[in-house]
Amino acid sequence: MRILYLAGIASALFCSISLGATGSDTEMEEVDASDPTKVYTFAGAGLKYTDYTNGDGMTEVRATGNLGLSPSDMVLFELGYGWHQGDAAAEGKNEGFTNARLRYFHLFKMDYEKMGYRGMAAQVDLQIAGALKGTDGQNVLALGGLGAWGFTETLNFYAGPIIPSSWDKEFENYNGTGIGATALLVYTPDLWKGCYFQFWPSYSYFLNESLKDQGSGNVDLVAGGSFTDTLTWNITFQQNLDIDLNTYRRGEDTGLQNDWNLFASVTTYF
Repeated sequence: MRILYLAGIASALFCSISLGATGSDTEMEEVDASDPTKVYTFAGAGLKYTDYTNGDGMTEVRATGNLGLSPSDMVLFELGYGWHQGDAAAEGKNEGFTNARLRYFHLFKMDYEKMGYRGMAAQVDLQIAGALKGTDGQNVLALGGLGAWGFTETLNFYAGPIIPSSWDKEFENYNGTGIGATALLVYTPDLWKGCYFQFWPSYSYFLNESLKDQGSGNVDLVAGGSFTDTLTWNITFQQNLDIDLNTYRRGEDTGLQNDWNLFASVTTYF
């Protein structure tokens, strides 16, 4: 029943995206999933495992949808449902919805053929605490920019500032605002169809309130490719750095902190 329930969520998400998609005005060609500044409409789902520092773990199914509103604007939303394994952390739900995400992305003028600086994008990213323990910590609103550079035909670089603000679940307490940066190095060798590798560190340092003088970040290692021109796969390993905002709560030790996680997903583009 759980599998049918989760499949229903993914199916509903898939249908809503495909029926409401506007995408760009160009015909769909082979998707470039390696470039985070490309505007697409897509739906995807995958399995994720999270390992916590206290020995507990979480298995999760996540569904993702992205709606291309125009050639320069898109909205992404993401939702997960998971099961907690282990009893080191006694309090909280062992089954339920995990953190959700809603992101608006705007692309300024971008020259994808140019070597050197290509252009800039901006985004507003809201991550909402879930019900399952280990995911019920913070609501985080981040404002950010992302510049793009082309080094060679197979090596590209993206980087930009981040301004995150964090609140406890249900916005009960404001816990601080910070400054940070993200950087992404993408390598696209011709090893298999749609092949790409990404090295993606991101880090923020908080300036006030209960998170003052503390940092939060992660490093992602990604491998991806394509089954067809519009059906892609992706495997992401993520190592957590310092404070884990998914589990942080003001004045409370939850006993849980994300050490690392592994996420495998399949995505179809429209």
